[in-house]
Amino acid sequence: MVKKTILFFLRKAINPFKAVRIAVKKRLGMLGDPVILPYNAYGTENKVMITGAVIEDKGLARPEPGQNMWKNILTMVKRYSGDEIAGVRVEINYCGQDIIVRTNERGLFHTILPRKPLPDGTISDTVSFTLIDRLDEGVEPVRAESTAFIVSSEPDYIVVSDIDDTVLVSHSTKTLKKLRVMMSKNALTRSPFEGVAAFYRALNKPEEGEKRPVFYVSASEWNLYDLLVDFFKDKMMPAGPLLLSDVRLSLFSIFRSGKKFNDKVERIKDLFEHYYLHNFILIGDSGQEDPDIYLKMTEMYPGRVKVIYIRYIGKKRHNRKLERQAEEARELGTEMIVVKTSTEAARHAAGKGLIDASQIEDVMDEKNLEESIEEDEEKTV
Repeated sequence: MVKKTILFFLRKAINPFKAVRIAVKKRLGMLGDPVILPYNAYGTENKVMITGAVIEDKGLARPEPGQNMWKNILTMVKRYSGDEIAGVRVEINYCGQDIIVRTNERGLFHTILPRKPLPDGTISDTVSFTLIDRLDEGVEPVRAESTAFIVSSEPDYIVVSDIDDTVLVSHSTKTLKKLRVMMSKNALTRSPFEGVAAFYRALNKPEEGEKRPVFYVSASEWNLYDLLVDFFKDKMMPAGPLLLSDVRLSLFSIFRSGKKFNDKVERIKDLFEHYYLHNFILIGDSGQEDPDIYLKMTEMYPGRVKVIYIRYIGKKRHNRKLERQAEEARELGTEMIVVKTSTEAARHAAGKGLIDASQIEDVMDEKNLEESIEEDEEKTV
């Protein structure tokens, strides 16, 4: 049985050393059950991109507001310690189509399928997944479901936002602070930038016109997917696909996640190519490469970037590099607006007709409420 298991993984997995490790873990009873994680399914009225992963079940508990630091640390360790299962086959069913994909060395799978009517003329955007390859015979197949996020041709803009230090306070440029926050807090206790959720809700649902889709693109790795989903839900951020990094990082190298410039560029390029009928609003921060990436998009896709909002997270009153980048954006026909708060961004957006002026008050109210909560928490520490 052990020989059969090892041969299975050596034959199927791209990384044979990982395959052997998984086989040994199974033999010792240390391998968690495989699970399918359907990360994203999003597309147009004609086609859908589907992304997911097969990993061993890490047994992650749901976050709690009063969860102690050691439980948060254990949860974060679990996120990075579980093995991805490479080289296994997953059957995907969407719009009456069946396709079999194989996971790569990071346990991920990607595919694109046409979006078309079922025989009865309806369209269901439910995506079903079945794990074909199982180590244990006679066990019920592993299954999962998700819903495709479809963008119609109606919205005037698509919003693309960074996550770390744009939405979520992460201290990405300060390694020790970043690690401390990641290890000691969970999705319910991580801090958003004040008023950011209200600003995004205003951009997502203007007073007139179709709701604007919001995509969250980050250099963070897929290991953090569950934390981010729970965080966005708790903070009432607009729902939208999370496009994270395919680059595999260990727990002890996560501080390098901000350096995956090319990976993030490709993610955003895919959106511009996929949604070629739409123009974009881009939101990021000054701590990493967001201004460079967004300028690159503005240059590559002339006339398609309406505005770039950059949250300035530095302490200096003036940043010459940002000033030069804002000038470059103007020369390309796009505004790059550098702001310190969500209220500043909301005021500019209202002036450009991107949100209604009445929505500025919602952003200010949320900002004031979150600031008061943060002050109360600091007093109790």
